[in-house]
Amino acid sequence: MAIVRKDKLFAGYNGNLESVIVTSDGQNKLTFNAQGEVTNGVELTNGLFVHVGKLMEGGRETKQATLANEPSLDVLFIHNAEVMYDERLHKLEDFKIPAGKVARGYRLYDGDIVTLTTDLFADEVAVGDVLVAKSNGKLAKINEVEDADAKVTFEVIEDCGYELHQTMGAFAVQISRN
Repeated sequence: MAIVRKDKLFAGYNGNLESVIVTSDGQNKLTFNAQGEVTNGVELTNGLFVHVGKLMEGGRETKQATLANEPSLDVLFIHNAEVMYDERLHKLEDFKIPAGKVARGYRLYDGDIVTLTTDLFADEVAVGDVLVAKSNGKLAKINEVEDADAKVTFEVIEDCGYELHQTMGAFAVQISRN
């Protein structure tokens, strides 16, 4: 149900994006079952954060990624254009990136701002909280001892209320690189 607004993203202006496929096992090769379905891919929503890895096997520019769980590693912000070919799924909250499909990963820079619905936060947050990407791609409150070497932190700068969805709150976060 995640809904995202890209308020200010430097990577969107200068084209510094990565094409990624998120795998559950951290491997740079997709595996398939007998029906041809991807077995190690992860279905995504916009607004999740990932760690990028090596090039996918046989790929020229697509890289393997895993959901962010380690604050000391760099993270990319996932956001694809919300195009849905099933006419029954026309709302932003219906949008999903299928497992094994390419997602767009934005590199994050100091001062970038994004607004995320509350389902993209692992904890309840308030203005002034500092967060890191460490809960399966979602943002969680920083632990000063464990997360002291975090590469990217997110400060909650605004409670946006119900701007993005009528039943779910949203918060704007500003990115800081350490």
